[in-house]
Amino acid sequence: MVDNKAQKLSSYDSLSPAATSRLDAQVRSPAYDRGRLATGIVHLGLGAFHRAHQAVYTEQVIASGDSRWGIVGVSLRDARVPQTLNAQGCLYSVTERHGDQAHTRVVGALKAALHAPTQLDAVLTALGSPSTAIVTITVTEKGYSQNAATGALDLDDEAVWHDLAHARAPRSTLGVLAEGIRRRPAGAPLTVMCCDNMAANGDTLRKLLVQYAQEIDASLARRIESDIAFPNSMVDRIVPAATAESLQYAAGCLGLHDAAAIVCEPFTQWVIEDRFTGPRPAWEEAGALLTGDVRPYQAMKLRLLNGTHSAIAYAGQLRGLDSVSDAMADPLVGSFARRLMLEDLRATVAAPAGYDVQAYCRDLLKRFENPALAHRTQQIAMDGTQKVPVRWLPALRESLAAGIERPLLERALAAWLHYLIYERSDAGAVLHISDPGAAALAERLRQASSPQQAVAAALAHAPVFGAESYPPAFAARIAQHLTTLKEGGMAALLAQH
Repeated sequence: MVDNKAQKLSSYDSLSPAATSRLDAQVRSPAYDRGRLATGIVHLGLGAFHRAHQAVYTEQVIASGDSRWGIVGVSLRDARVPQTLNAQGCLYSVTERHGDQAHTRVVGALKAALHAPTQLDAVLTALGSPSTAIVTITVTEKGYSQNAATGALDLDDEAVWHDLAHARAPRSTLGVLAEGIRRRPAGAPLTVMCCDNMAANGDTLRKLLVQYAQEIDASLARRIESDIAFPNSMVDRIVPAATAESLQYAAGCLGLHDAAAIVCEPFTQWVIEDRFTGPRPAWEEAGALLTGDVRPYQAMKLRLLNGTHSAIAYAGQLRGLDSVSDAMADPLVGSFARRLMLEDLRATVAAPAGYDVQAYCRDLLKRFENPALAHRTQQIAMDGTQKVPVRWLPALRESLAAGIERPLLERALAAWLHYLIYERSDAGAVLHISDPGAAALAERLRQASSPQQAVAAALAHAPVFGAESYPPAFAARIAQHLTTLKEGGMAALLAQH
């Protein structure tokens, strides 16, 4: 590793195919001929997570000698990522960092980086090509036009409205995918893999895509149902958004300026349901787990990792703690997060056979404590109206149905509602809430004249909490927590035992 991290970014040469010959010997870079890569995968959602996760697994498969699996990456909205990557010949670096230890590699699996709004025909051509055997997707929970409460296609979604009227010029994830499939030759095998944090994510994507296709072309819907595989999967890696500091750190490791550099944790996990149509990369040789049933892994990760992460995010935002590691170092938030995971959420999880869940929890907590990542609580707090229904509410509903209270998880829920009502930290700092679904819920909360009315309004908000009622005693406990938060802030709420 290069030991000159204090050097200014402007003094580094930029990463490019020609510049890889000057990389430090400790930096791994593509030793294969990238010019011979075929396009076997199209990825929708060209963000940092995909580039630090699925693309790295694919890079290892390609490096082993299988050149069929070059990736065409597609940004469905933002043009900046494709522009940045194209300026570097679609190369970028991934630095795995824990404390003072770091290992950097340059990834060459990406063949092209496309911007769907301005290069739609190229995107649809790639999806329609028979050489494309796999489509992977990371567009976050909100990117699938799903009604969070009903689980069905949200026909009120603006992008869906557009695509139903302009099916050949789509904007949404489902619309782009459906039109690409329509262009494929009959009989060309295809597997579509959702890699976002949703329970039964493959089954969910299949259902939503069929519902969308039924609105525009019944024969296309039948083709999707009968010919295409949608394996479920579980993905895990903490990948913070890039910052000036992370780009500087990556440049010091690389010896080059990489405007698309990713600094993430060393841990990575990918569990894939072994249900494919046609060929696939040998991802298991790169460390992925192929299994007949992903569901227990999904539930474990959604609740223990993602559920705890969301609780840390809202508690951290209210306490003025910028990063997850800051929150874990805070005596109140850190203790709360550990107890939430090990007491409340752990009790709701059925572990895969032979899996050591306690060890998994210990590893998660160590990962959260990693100060090198600077994973921002504001980033994790985004899109709560999409995340809470899958990370917290199933565990709460199951427990309530069994007559069991989850006092720590209930406090986390109250903290989220308080965060939406006031949009300020306990110290009075304005909080930036990035969640398209938050405004409608927050308006209901603010119109209430008491904590009891606020809770009733929230629980009646079907887009988040569903149509099924909640027990009055549960609502009363949440209202009491809101009163505590209003009077004493998070410190008072978390000091309770």
